[in-house]
Amino acid sequence: MSEPGTTATPALPNARRALAGGLLVLACALGVGLFTATRDPALRPDTRPKLTDVMAQTIAARGIEAAVAQYRSLREQGFPGLRESTGDTNRLGYALLGKGEAESAIQVFRLNTETHPQSANAWDSLGEAYVAAGNTPLAVESYKKAVAIEPRTKTAAAALERLAHIERKPLPPLVLFHITAGMVGLISGAAAMVLRKGSRRHGLAGTAFAVSMLGMSATGAFMAFVDPHGSRLNVLMGLFTFYLVSTSWMTARRRKPAVGPFDWVAFALVSAVAAGLLNQGVRAVLRSSSFAGLIFTFGAVALLAALLDLRQIVRGGVSGPARLVRHLWRMCTALFIGVTSLFVGQPQLFSPAVRKSGLLPVPGLLVVALMLFWLVRVRLANRRPKAAAAKGGLMVGPAAT
Repeated sequence: MSEPGTTATPALPNARRALAGGLLVLACALGVGLFTATRDPALRPDTRPKLTDVMAQTIAARGIEAAVAQYRSLREQGFPGLRESTGDTNRLGYALLGKGEAESAIQVFRLNTETHPQSANAWDSLGEAYVAAGNTPLAVESYKKAVAIEPRTKTAAAALERLAHIERKPLPPLVLFHITAGMVGLISGAAAMVLRKGSRRHGLAGTAFAVSMLGMSATGAFMAFVDPHGSRLNVLMGLFTFYLVSTSWMTARRRKPAVGPFDWVAFALVSAVAAGLLNQGVRAVLRSSSFAGLIFTFGAVALLAALLDLRQIVRGGVSGPARLVRHLWRMCTALFIGVTSLFVGQPQLFSPAVRKSGLLPVPGLLVVALMLFWLVRVRLANRRPKAAAAKGGLMVGPAAT
């Protein structure tokens, strides 16, 4: 839909060339991402029965001691015909811990550390079980081993500081900036969602959100990239958040449909990010990671954003209600990523009781619910005859209407 007095549709041959070229770029990016993931021999699907399923049946029938003896006997034989993994064993331990069977969980976690002595996650889980059992000295010992293997094991480092009264090292300036920008982004984003839309305060909150989130995402991606042990996923999510905020802000600033170099660069960036996230999602699935679904969700959203960018380029820009919707969902998705990064990605900041309550994902789900509410409201408002056209400019914020 075009605004009065503007022409948004390019010549048909140019549109077809843009569409063909864009689809080719997107297909190549996604093909490379999925191909590199599935070519890794270590990530081939394992269809063998899980060792932990066998253990769970033994625990139910004969108790934990019999299951431990069974595990060690099978380990001596190389776990014949069974699939054994750190994650599966950890999940069995946490299932027992959730039932209040701390001592049984400790034995399962011990088996995991015996089989995988270089797994920081296994030692971290054992430390948590010792804390649940009230055995602080052994918990401290386990957490120390986890941190020695992987210094960035956040839950272990935080627990060690608390239990052993270890003084925390000062944070580097860039990390302090990243944290500060993130907190400002979350507070201003929440404010923009509840303030009256179109008001001056809403506009100020939205601008603060955009600027702070650009700073947070850029520094997060940079720190993960330069860190020798940095996570590829953190780099991708930082780039994706930067993309979402920048494209949403550009949408808000453009009063007339337009396409320029910024749009092509953004399309290329999000295509690469989508390929990377799908790559990481495939790896997470094949490794039975509990975050596989979330990674694939972000990959799907990045793919959707790439397709919508391509559609905008072909049409020569975006205007009317579609412009408002584009601005809205991108800012809200960036806010969701920020909220999830804090509550789900930094569990060590919360008490064990809060972590076990299952409430940490709730703030992120609340952001999604509010985004859907505003999207529906915008759509309904624009169905009224000329109601949307009579309104003024577009405010910058995660829930502008």
